[in-house]
Amino acid sequence: MNQSTQRKMVRKSKMIREKVFLLLTLAMIICLGTLALGAQKDKSREVYYEKVAIHYGDTLWKIAETYKSEEQKVEHMISKIMELNGMCSENIRSGESIIVPMVKVKG
Repeated sequence: MNQSTQRKMVRKSKMIREKVFLLLTLAMIICLGTLALGAQKDKSREVYYEKVAIHYGDTLWKIAETYKSEEQKVEHMISKIMELNGMCSENIRSGESIIVPMVKVKG
C-alpha cells in the first residue's frame, strides 16, 4: 500500500470515528432527556375535593383559576367543576357552595 492510500484510509477512519462518537453522544442525550421526563411523570397525583362557599362577586372563572393545578387550563377546571356539581350553566349565586376538585402532587 502506498502512502497516499494509507492517508486516505486514516482520514476515512477518523471521519467514521467522529461520526460514531457524535451518534453515541446524541443517543446518550436523548436517553437522559427521556429518563428526566419520565421521572417527572412518576410524581403521583392525589385528587381531593373541597367545598367552596360562593361570595358576592365570585365567578366560576375566578374559582377555577384559584383552585386549578399549575398545568391545568382554567376552561378544563370549569368543566370539571360543572360536571362534578351537575351544573348546566356557569351561573353561580352568592350563598351557595360548590365542590371543587383539587390535585395534590406527591414526590
